[in-house]
Amino acid sequence: DGIVTPALGRCKPGDLVEIGGPYGEFCLPIQAIAEDSFVFIASGTGVAPFHSFIKSFPWLDYKLYHGIRHDNEKYEAADYEPSRYITAVSQPANGTGERITSVLSREQMNPESHYYLCGNRQMITDTVQILRERGVPGGRILMETFF
Repeated sequence: DGIVTPALGRCKPGDLVEIGGPYGEFCLPIQAIAEDSFVFIASGTGVAPFHSFIKSFPWLDYKLYHGIRHDNEKYEAADYEPSRYITAVSQPANGTGERITSVLSREQMNPESHYYLCGNRQMITDTVQILRERGVPGGRILMETFF
Protein backbone atom coordinates (compact mmCIF):
# COMPACT_ATOMS: atom_id res chain seq x y z
CA ASP A 1 0.00 0.00 0.00
CA GLY A 2 3.01 2.33 -0.16
CA ILE A 3 4.39 4.28 -3.08
CA VAL A 4 7.55 2.33 -3.95
CA THR A 5 6.40 -1.28 -3.50
CA PRO A 6 3.50 -1.12 -6.01
CA ALA A 7 5.77 0.59 -8.57
CA LEU A 8 8.38 -2.16 -8.17
CA GLY A 9 5.64 -4.77 -8.44
CA ARG A 10 4.78 -3.49 -11.93
CA CYS A 11 8.38 -3.95 -13.12
CA LYS A 12 9.29 -6.84 -15.36
CA PRO A 13 12.63 -8.69 -15.32
CA GLY A 14 15.13 -6.54 -17.20
CA ASP A 15 13.30 -3.22 -16.61
CA LEU A 16 15.61 -0.32 -15.80
CA VAL A 17 15.01 1.14 -12.34
CA GLU A 18 16.56 4.47 -11.36
CA ILE A 19 17.04 5.06 -7.65
CA GLY A 20 18.04 8.45 -6.29
CA GLY A 21 19.79 9.34 -3.07
CA PRO A 22 20.45 8.97 -0.33
CA TYR A 23 20.81 12.67 0.23
CA GLY A 24 22.09 14.30 3.40
CA GLU A 25 24.11 13.21 6.37
CA PHE A 26 22.18 10.22 7.70
CA CYS A 27 25.18 8.46 9.22
CA LEU A 28 26.62 7.87 12.67
CA PRO A 29 29.20 10.33 14.03
CA ILE A 30 32.43 8.33 14.24
CA GLN A 31 33.52 9.87 17.54
CA ALA A 32 30.19 8.95 19.20
CA ILE A 33 29.91 5.30 18.13
CA ALA A 34 31.92 3.89 21.04
CA GLU A 35 30.76 6.34 23.71
CA ASP A 36 27.18 7.49 23.15
CA SER A 37 23.76 5.87 23.05
CA PHE A 38 21.54 5.81 20.00
CA VAL A 39 17.80 5.49 19.59
CA PHE A 40 16.59 4.36 16.17
CA ILE A 41 12.92 4.85 15.30
CA ALA A 42 11.57 3.38 12.06
CA SER A 43 8.37 2.66 10.27
CA GLY A 44 8.28 -0.25 7.83
CA THR A 45 11.33 -0.54 5.60
CA GLY A 46 12.75 2.56 7.25
CA VAL A 47 14.50 0.06 9.50
CA ALA A 48 17.08 -0.63 6.73
CA PRO A 49 19.69 1.99 7.69
CA PHE A 50 19.45 0.98 11.33
CA HIS A 51 20.00 -2.66 10.44
CA SER A 52 23.14 -1.57 8.64
CA PHE A 53 24.34 0.54 11.59
CA ILE A 54 23.79 -2.32 14.04
CA LYS A 55 25.45 -4.94 11.84
CA SER A 56 28.40 -2.61 11.14
CA PHE A 57 28.94 -1.73 14.81
CA PRO A 58 27.85 -4.71 16.93
CA TRP A 59 29.05 -3.03 20.15
CA LEU A 60 26.77 -0.02 19.55
CA ASP A 61 24.64 1.08 22.51
CA TYR A 62 21.24 1.28 20.82
CA LYS A 63 17.53 0.81 21.17
CA LEU A 64 15.44 0.20 18.04
CA TYR A 65 11.74 1.05 17.82
CA HIS A 66 10.07 -0.41 14.74
CA GLY A 67 6.53 0.41 13.68
CA ILE A 68 5.06 -2.21 11.36
CA ARG A 69 1.62 -3.08 10.03
CA HIS A 70 1.75 -6.87 10.36
CA ASP A 71 3.63 -9.31 12.60
CA ASN A 72 5.55 -10.80 9.68
CA GLU A 73 7.27 -7.47 8.90
CA LYS A 74 9.91 -7.77 11.62
CA TYR A 75 12.69 -7.67 9.02
CA GLU A 76 15.91 -9.32 10.21
CA ALA A 77 14.64 -9.27 13.82
CA ALA A 78 17.06 -12.07 14.78
CA ASP A 79 19.94 -9.64 14.15
CA TYR A 80 18.89 -7.44 17.10
CA GLU A 81 19.21 -8.09 20.80
CA PRO A 82 15.62 -8.79 21.91
CA SER A 83 15.82 -6.33 24.80
CA ARG A 84 16.82 -3.57 22.37
CA TYR A 85 14.19 -4.23 19.66
CA ILE A 86 10.71 -2.90 20.37
CA THR A 87 7.95 -3.28 17.82
CA ALA A 88 4.50 -1.81 17.49
CA VAL A 89 2.16 -3.69 15.16
CA SER A 90 -0.65 -1.46 13.93
CA GLN A 91 -2.70 -4.17 12.17
CA PRO A 92 -1.99 -7.47 13.97
CA ALA A 93 -3.90 -10.64 13.24
CA ASN A 94 -5.73 -10.35 16.58
CA GLY A 95 -7.05 -6.90 15.65
CA THR A 96 -5.64 -5.03 18.65
CA GLY A 97 -2.78 -2.93 17.42
CA GLU A 98 -0.95 0.25 18.22
CA ARG A 99 1.26 2.68 16.39
CA ILE A 100 4.93 3.21 17.22
CA THR A 101 4.20 6.75 18.40
CA SER A 102 1.86 5.33 21.07
CA VAL A 103 4.72 3.18 22.35
CA LEU A 104 7.12 6.13 22.27
CA SER A 105 4.73 8.36 24.20
CA ARG A 106 5.09 5.97 27.18
CA GLU A 107 8.90 5.68 27.02
CA GLN A 108 11.56 7.62 28.90
CA MET A 109 13.76 9.64 26.54
CA ASN A 110 17.33 10.57 27.38
CA PRO A 111 18.06 14.05 25.96
CA GLU A 112 21.74 13.06 25.63
CA SER A 113 21.07 10.15 23.24
CA HIS A 114 21.25 10.49 19.47
CA TYR A 115 17.83 9.98 17.84
CA TYR A 116 17.55 8.76 14.26
CA LEU A 117 14.14 8.58 12.58
CA CYS A 118 13.45 6.95 9.24
CA GLY A 119 10.15 6.26 7.57
CA ASN A 120 6.69 7.64 7.06
CA ARG A 121 6.39 11.45 7.18
CA GLN A 122 3.55 11.44 9.74
CA MET A 123 5.45 9.09 12.06
CA ILE A 124 8.46 11.40 11.91
CA THR A 125 6.39 14.54 12.52
CA ASP A 126 4.65 12.96 15.53
CA THR A 127 7.89 11.49 16.89
CA VAL A 128 9.76 14.79 16.69
CA GLN A 129 6.97 16.39 18.70
CA ILE A 130 7.21 13.64 21.35
CA LEU A 131 11.00 13.99 21.54
CA ARG A 132 10.91 17.77 21.79
CA GLU A 133 8.26 17.57 24.55
CA ARG A 134 10.68 15.27 26.42
CA GLY A 135 13.50 17.81 26.19
CA VAL A 136 15.50 16.26 23.35
CA PRO A 137 17.30 19.11 21.57
CA GLY A 138 16.83 19.43 17.82
CA GLY A 139 20.53 18.87 17.22
CA ARG A 140 20.16 15.33 18.60
CA ILE A 141 17.42 14.38 16.12
CA LEU A 142 18.26 13.28 12.57
CA MET A 143 15.60 12.15 10.15
CA GLU A 144 15.14 10.59 6.75
CA THR A 145 11.58 10.93 5.50
CA PHE A 146 9.90 8.99 2.75
CA PHE A 147 6.41 9.02 1.30
